[in-house]
Amino acid sequence: MKTGIFLAVAYLMLFSLAVHAQTDFGIWTSAEIEKKLSTKWSLNGELELRTIENSGEINRIGLKFGGDYSIVRNLKVGAAYQFIRFHDLEYEDYQPRHRFIAFLQGKRKWNNFAFTLRERFQGTTKDESDRIKASGKIDDYKINPEWEWRNRLKMAYDIPQCRFTPSVSVESFYQLNNPDGNRFDCIRSIAGIAYRLDRKSSIELSAIYNREINVEKPQHKLVVEINYAYSF
Repeated sequence: MKTGIFLAVAYLMLFSLAVHAQTDFGIWTSAEIEKKLSTKWSLNGELELRTIENSGEINRIGLKFGGDYSIVRNLKVGAAYQFIRFHDLEYEDYQPRHRFIAFLQGKRKWNNFAFTLRERFQGTTKDESDRIKASGKIDDYKINPEWEWRNRLKMAYDIPQCRFTPSVSVESFYQLNNPDGNRFDCIRSIAGIAYRLDRKSSIELSAIYNREINVEKPQHKLVVEINYAYSF
């Protein structure tokens, strides 16, 4: 009962923000798998699909491979590569993108609460070959490759003798190589609930409010995310 109330309040807050800001709506779906090689090493992969334009257009398809290493208990470091097929709505084509990721993540428990802090650095190269203006010149991206620092703080509550785990988190995006000056350009708020299917798999439903800041034409997006995870 408490879980349902928590999630309902969180969703209402995000939807009220979305309506006020007149946001776009999208659906994100993903499936990930993790293979534990030892108590310290693990490998993982993820396939994702995201929509945009009130879920009427595919935004991107992504495939990611990575691994992580547990330095000490509750502290790990990792790296990953992600191939992205990005839908450029302006030119109505799909462009390949390559993303390289490195992160450091720490976790701390307090009673039934778990706090997770993740520091993630990522670099994304964008293909510009099909972005041709009417003049015949290539319409270059302002920042390419694009380097960002993502900072995410997550709080989850472990309900005793229950398969449901509600959580809330906030994530900031900071530019690292903007020629006009680095700044925070996006804030992401998330309310979710995970359900443990069995000892190896779980499914999570989240509501995400994505808000751009410090940019010329800020965009706001409300997203419903569905994630399936399997670990063995």
